[in-house]
Amino acid sequence: MKRLLVLAIALGGVLAAPVFAAPGSDAAAAASAVGADSDRMQREHFDQRSRMAKTHPNELWRLYGSQAAARGAWDDAYRHFRRAARYADKYSQHRLSLMYWYGLGAPQDRALAYAWADLAAERQYPQFAVLREKMWQELGEPERERALREGQGLYDEYGDRVAKPRFERALTRSKREITGSHVGEVGRLQVVTPGPGRLFEPGAIDLTAMYHDWRFDSARYWAAEDVVWRDGNVEVGPARNARSN
Repeated sequence: MKRLLVLAIALGGVLAAPVFAAPGSDAAAAASAVGADSDRMQREHFDQRSRMAKTHPNELWRLYGSQAAARGAWDDAYRHFRRAARYADKYSQHRLSLMYWYGLGAPQDRALAYAWADLAAERQYPQFAVLREKMWQELGEPERERALREGQGLYDEYGDRVAKPRFERALTRSKREITGSHVGEVGRLQVVTPGPGRLFEPGAIDLTAMYHDWRFDSARYWAAEDVVWRDGNVEVGPARNARSN
């Protein structure tokens, strides 16, 4: 259970994902639909999470995407989520689908939004699969045909078949750079990040758990993420027509 708690911390509260609802006709409503409560964080929380995520590019770029979304920098959010998506990050792929659906940070394109939603649902996480099906119901036949065509290209670059090995290569590089012995004594040191005080003063946060062996075993890492997403509480609402008026 501790392993799952650590991963939930790394996900940074993303279990409170955006609700899929009608964006209305103004930018504020669209931002509300695409944004997530977990995007907003205090500076010290961002610093803590960025330190925890530095060895995992999917987590780090997702965090940057959330930070950009929180300040309304949607072009930056799109760029960061897309980088996270390259490392098999299903949540970031989900966020990209919403950005295309509502035309925020990306041109409004419902067919491409569905293609990203389908990619996000590749592992059949229930929340993402439900969202994908709701989007499909909103599409007209020409949009559906194009969505399927667009989807093939996305799978070729971002699907688990290619994205998970990309993540594993990055993880291997990160493991080599961890402070510790190069003959196997990695992770013996206590790893802390400053809290309200200075390093090693009261308030410092122990990050040793983020360097546990399971974090650098891709099979165990993905298995833990599967449990978190399958047992999570992401909520998606009813699909609504997102065509521009």
